[in-house]
Amino acid sequence: MTNKNKRAKGRNAAAPPRSATRSAPASGPPPRRGLLDSIFAPRVAGSSSMPGLRTSVGRGLAVSAGTPAIAVGVAVAVILEWLVVLALGFEGPFARFTNALALPPVGSSFDATLSVGLFGQRIGFLAILGFVVVRAVVQALFVAAVVEVLRSSSLGRWTLVRALRTLPATLAVGMAAVGILTIAGQIGAMIGTIGLFLQLGALVFGVYLLAFAPVIAASETRRLADSLGRSIRAARLPGAGNLTLAAIYVFLSFVVLAVVPWPGSQLGVNPTVAAWVVVLVANLLHIAMQSAVAFRYLSVAGEVPEAAPKRRSAPRASGRR
Repeated sequence: MTNKNKRAKGRNAAAPPRSATRSAPASGPPPRRGLLDSIFAPRVAGSSSMPGLRTSVGRGLAVSAGTPAIAVGVAVAVILEWLVVLALGFEGPFARFTNALALPPVGSSFDATLSVGLFGQRIGFLAILGFVVVRAVVQALFVAAVVEVLRSSSLGRWTLVRALRTLPATLAVGMAAVGILTIAGQIGAMIGTIGLFLQLGALVFGVYLLAFAPVIAASETRRLADSLGRSIRAARLPGAGNLTLAAIYVFLSFVVLAVVPWPGSQLGVNPTVAAWVVVLVANLLHIAMQSAVAFRYLSVAGEVPEAAPKRRSAPRASGRR
């Protein structure tokens, strides 16, 4: 065999067969994720170590009632709001103030009723934005204080810094809650009596999906969109009982207090001492619920999955050859 034939044989042995080259599948880009995948997926399989409902509520009561600054803050916030709306012409009933410090969208329902009652249907629909801002500020302060207490830190100027960091989340949650109530109200008006159950369901799912967002913003350094998405993913942890807790909370704060008569449930601006006791205790329980939510999230913060990473678009092939 000549040297020329040997070199040709070596080249043929090193070159892969054409059939193998054609049959190798090209690795294409990963499948495109849906718009809501970053919020609703991935979901952790199995069960989480979320504290039980009794443990959570017990810890929430201990934080709210056992911290003098928080307990006094509840009374101060409710009394100041009562004096402001009284100056604006509020005529009752005083029973509405049982939800003055309620979590959105339960508290947002109180804001909407109060706004329309003070300013009428047309102006009140716009004035509710002012109530959303006030509720966001108050909620941010309480959430920051609760997180500090749960982390065994003393309340001080850093609590105000934490509250400022939480404010965008409470504003976003308040606006989302108003949107949920508006949509549910419009649909409920068209379907009649069943609309009441739709509105109650909207309150439950609003608390269920959005309650963790302010706590996440107060305890972690995240962007607003990430805090909202993480709140939904935390709510969906399997075996956590978050939906059950939200349903019980809405039932007790809205249905029971609206059905059971008590002093202050009638029109008038002169509530009795007993009516004030009921209102202040009810609002302390709302902050206990906020504390329970914070305790539950901080207990499982490490188990909440991160958002699915966004897929980068594949570079376009150049048209030149």
